[in-house]
Amino acid sequence: MAIRSMRIKRFQSLSFKLTVWYIVILGVIVAMAGIFLYQGFKDSLIQELDNVLLEIADETSETYSRTRGVAWEEAIRRAESRFLTHRPFIQLVALAEGGEHRVESITHTDRIPEGAFRLHTRLYYNADKSDLDSLVFVTVEESRISTFPLRVFLLPVRGPNVLQVGIAMDSTMRDLNRLLIVMVLAGVGLLLFASLGGSFIINRALHPVKSVVKTAQKITADDLSLRIEAKHRKDEVGALVATLNEMIARLEKSVNKIRQFSGDVSHELRTPLTIIRGEVEVLLRKDREASEYISTLGSVLEESHHMEKIIDDLLFLSRIEALDRAKLSQSVHLDEILTTVVESRESVIRKQGLKCEAGEIAEIRIKGNGDLLERLIGNVLDNAIRYTPSGGCITYSLIKAGESAQLEIIDTGIGIPEVSLPQIFDRFYVVDKSRSKETGGSGLGLSIVKWIADSHAARIEVRSQEGEGTTVRILFKPA
Repeated sequence: MAIRSMRIKRFQSLSFKLTVWYIVILGVIVAMAGIFLYQGFKDSLIQELDNVLLEIADETSETYSRTRGVAWEEAIRRAESRFLTHRPFIQLVALAEGGEHRVESITHTDRIPEGAFRLHTRLYYNADKSDLDSLVFVTVEESRISTFPLRVFLLPVRGPNVLQVGIAMDSTMRDLNRLLIVMVLAGVGLLLFASLGGSFIINRALHPVKSVVKTAQKITADDLSLRIEAKHRKDEVGALVATLNEMIARLEKSVNKIRQFSGDVSHELRTPLTIIRGEVEVLLRKDREASEYISTLGSVLEESHHMEKIIDDLLFLSRIEALDRAKLSQSVHLDEILTTVVESRESVIRKQGLKCEAGEIAEIRIKGNGDLLERLIGNVLDNAIRYTPSGGCITYSLIKAGESAQLEIIDTGIGIPEVSLPQIFDRFYVVDKSRSKETGGSGLGLSIVKWIADSHAARIEVRSQEGEGTTVRILFKPA
């Protein structure tokens, strides 16, 4: 059966998604770094500008206070001339005294139009009360004197007066804009380069995965012998390949078991059907005595019972494999189940001329399902009865052995060859096929025993010797 190769679209591929995430994350990192860099550079430029404003204000104030006969307007004019390269805007704001918040007058040169460059009165009073630790710097818009924002410093002087000094931030804004352009171009270039490099690296990293996919697509249910080459990788891809190979090995084993099981079922069901058809065909070739019809019908009935036993066991296996695990956690008396099973077989044991002896039977409770445990013990006991000749003896016991509950059934039957012991729990395995029809065994009983024991976390031990008998020991965990 061919597996149709699935073509993955480029934008849906893992490499594309990883590359996109890589670019997004890198873009966020670059953007955050750019914001911090931009803000740091901006703060540095503004700090330099504030230092110049402070120097201009100090120079203007000192010119007024140290030079006899110089008025504020002259002091302002001299400061504007000295710091001409910065083109400062300077004015003195005289505040009203006596608690009335009002501007008495504003002194400035003709560089400032009348009524322009005026701030809120409350800001002037706040500046008048400031000291060296709380100097007032603000950024304002004043279109009448500059198309750029103004950085303004308010210095309290005697009066109460406030010396207001401002400088247009044209140079600062140009430097910031240049930095922004460089950062954007560098960021875009970095992301473009990173996307190409990241895509290359990711594709190289995922190349082994693509190789795994190509090899896995060649593996089908018809041929599970192929394995994916790991090339001795010790990374995550190597672990993935090893896991996939283990899974394929388990699948191969399961498929082989299913094929073997299907073949065995076909063979086991075909044999009695062939016998029935053959005997009926022979019977119908000519008229027979009534006794011959009765004999043939008896044989047909016997083969029908054999088929019914096989089908019942198969249905039971299918039911228990789908059993709800919650039903395996009931508290049951294992000693009572053992006694019930033995009592139900007493008539068969007597009919076959066998002796059945009880050893020590301890009161033991375990977690499990009573019906399944009854089937388990019944199948083991049925095997002992089936393969023990007349005059033989079967002994059973249930004791506490350390931390385990030990159920033991011993017979003096024909025994099992040592070479066959590892296979006795395989489905449809029969040690002596020539005796299977005679004993009525289907080869499913011990498979059921093994499954029930495994589902109850029990361990089975089988010791046997040809001609001397078999000992089956099952170790349970007490509740």
